[in-house]
Amino acid sequence: MSRIPKLPLALTAVTGLCLGLAAPAAAQSLTGSALEQAVISSNADPASSGSAIDSTLSVLEGLGSAEVPVSSLPGSSFGGVNLPLDESINEVRIVDKATENEQLRQERWTIASPAMKRNIEVQIVRAANPTADTPMLYLLDGIGAPRDNWWLGVGGAHEQFGGENVHLVLPTQAQASMYADWLRDDPSLGRHQWETFITKELAPLVKRELGTTGRSGIGGLSMGATGVVHIANKHPDLFSATFGLSGCYSPMDPIGRQNAHLTVTTRGGNLDNLYGPYGTDGWIYHDTVGHPEGLKDQKVYLSAASGAFAADDVANYANGNWFDMSSGAALERGSLECTRLLDAALTERGHTDLKVDYAETGTHDWHTFRETLSAAWEHIKPALYR
Repeated sequence: MSRIPKLPLALTAVTGLCLGLAAPAAAQSLTGSALEQAVISSNADPASSGSAIDSTLSVLEGLGSAEVPVSSLPGSSFGGVNLPLDESINEVRIVDKATENEQLRQERWTIASPAMKRNIEVQIVRAANPTADTPMLYLLDGIGAPRDNWWLGVGGAHEQFGGENVHLVLPTQAQASMYADWLRDDPSLGRHQWETFITKELAPLVKRELGTTGRSGIGGLSMGATGVVHIANKHPDLFSATFGLSGCYSPMDPIGRQNAHLTVTTRGGNLDNLYGPYGTDGWIYHDTVGHPEGLKDQKVYLSAASGAFAADDVANYANGNWFDMSSGAALERGSLECTRLLDAALTERGHTDLKVDYAETGTHDWHTFRETLSAAWEHIKPALYR
């Protein structure tokens, strides 16, 4: 008899609550389309998913910790990505440049990183008609962060930016990294020093190689949203604008803490290797909600949805994966609460170049993220052109 993977407690609780607290026998009897319909109907309005996530967080706080034990989620990469190191790397340099799609002006650069002690692959999409002050836009991926950045596929970046005079810079292979500088190497996930790589190694190199003195913006979704808003906040000298789609912006609150925990541990990592013990300096350093001062002179765009299903959300799960349906609703509702916290923090401090969109429906998936990309770009674009 095969063993069914144990679901994370947080998402198991959310799933149960999303099913309207059905009796155990009734819940177990729901399979296939019946279970899908139960998930859909229970998330028909924002109040349903809102009550679910709020109740789940109350349970977690009652247990005394947001760091509940989890095993890898179905579909995740067990063991993470632990790429080999080369301790001899001591200077930033381009190891290789390869054209991936000449028509789309898409390239792949391999960059030796002293911070990571390995070669990092970065995808570049050059502007069609660049000038000396053509801006750059960094786009950071979600939790899977594969070798082919999803922004250039399902994310729709080519369609959105193909007619814009902007260079796109897309780091790859950052699975479950939070795009942070980790306190120490992780046995499963390897070495991650992404903040240092992006700001101190990659930024000056691509600016020089692309021959631009232009301004820079940075944007991301989900895990990438968490990373970009933190990086922009800590390095306002490098970035004029940032956008975060469906992210969490502080590991100190219950939802943000659980988000960081699930991101790292479902890919086999140890959260202590990222931030250290809860509440120590690493956690506080990444608390953008508590300390958002670096964003005050930047254009900032944020978005999140309610987690409720509309017709296009139902169609997005046409393959019948009820677990993804349920967790997608819960994760997006969590992102909504995280976004509200940063919105409130920035508004309280008088941030005037902030735009926030809250969608009445939508789950934590690319079809939701794509719908807000145009609005994100339109808001931050004026800050990138002199």
